[in-house]
Amino acid sequence: MDPLDVISNLDKVIPYFQPIYGADTQDCVAIEVVGRMNLDNLHSLEFFFSNDLVPDDYLLEVDNHILLQSLDEVVRSKFKGNIFINRHPSALLSDDPENLLSILQEYEEKGIKLNNIVIILQHQLFYGFEKELKNLITYYQTYGIKFAINSVNDKLINLEKLRYLSPDIIKIDFKMVQQLHTSSFQDLLHSVIHVARKIGASMYYDGIIDSLQLRNAWKNGGRFYQGAYLCIPQKSINNLNHESEPLKKDILKYIREEKTKLTALRDMTNLIQQRVETAIQKFNLKSDLNDFLQKISSELNSFSFRMYICDEDGFQQSANFFKLYGEQWELQQQYVGRNWSWRPYFLETVLRMKAHDRGVLSDMYRDIETGEKIRTFSYPLENSRYLYIDLSYDFLFKHNELLF
Repeated sequence: MDPLDVISNLDKVIPYFQPIYGADTQDCVAIEVVGRMNLDNLHSLEFFFSNDLVPDDYLLEVDNHILLQSLDEVVRSKFKGNIFINRHPSALLSDDPENLLSILQEYEEKGIKLNNIVIILQHQLFYGFEKELKNLITYYQTYGIKFAINSVNDKLINLEKLRYLSPDIIKIDFKMVQQLHTSSFQDLLHSVIHVARKIGASMYYDGIIDSLQLRNAWKNGGRFYQGAYLCIPQKSINNLNHESEPLKKDILKYIREEKTKLTALRDMTNLIQQRVETAIQKFNLKSDLNDFLQKISSELNSFSFRMYICDEDGFQQSANFFKLYGEQWELQQQYVGRNWSWRPYFLETVLRMKAHDRGVLSDMYRDIETGEKIRTFSYPLENSRYLYIDLSYDFLFKHNELLF
């Protein structure tokens, strides 16, 4: 279909409404307005808004046509939640900002509050205009209007630009990231979530088609959920499922699964703690730290592949005691004196050990030298020294609770 078909059949362009569910209330807290064209069949307008050749005035005309119809429907249905509207960034920037504001203020008199309006922008459509867009976002935010930025597409967003724009909501569309490898998506997601926390933005997950994606959204800080798994777009707001049974049932299941994993993780951490304490008590720590490591390795051989001792500032006091093959251990003297305080959470972990006088199990991370995913168990010794025990991947693999 040609973009000109949309302009010449503007009377056939109508809004559809898809519910957005909240993680806290677990019911419909908002709706997103999506454009459709009703000819012989119902067509999405994505092809129209993603075409770089469509003039701004055409984009603006269709945007406003959909907006006015959708606001009329909100008034008729007496919907009181948030209203997410998609605006093309180029059209938004080319128009007088007072024009959109006047439309929204007109409907404010009919009961639609400005602080219930959320404008969604696609990040890949405004590259090069971030400064102008930032000024516009700030201007609208003074009226209580919120902004959401769809942050992932076939081109990954520049995280610094996302931080600079400081939207109220960051949207992740699962449909747009299906081509990414699972680990790549997870790494990207962690980066976006980090930015969201820094700027105080809520995470909004769209395109959820199954329970697995819903769990991923829930586990990764999702406040808002949307997708065909929960409810497909409808022509009328009153036809929406304002309560989603799959959402309530699945979140309860996720909570129970997560509690089971955390309990198992706690129990395994306590078991490792007991094994380490027994080994330390059996072989008293003296001046020769390397000899001490060699002795306790016989007690900890089943789950560790590397051990070393640091002071509270992160300077390594011992050599690395490293397992090469099977049961064979080797002292690596070249690591004596190295400082590890630059590692994420290193000093924080030291302070936790000092405060609670017990060991700490790290999150999963990829080891710099072996390339394998590992965890490290840290334990406080006497004289402000700390024992670090790297757990082997084979051991983690045998205990599923350690792999998340």
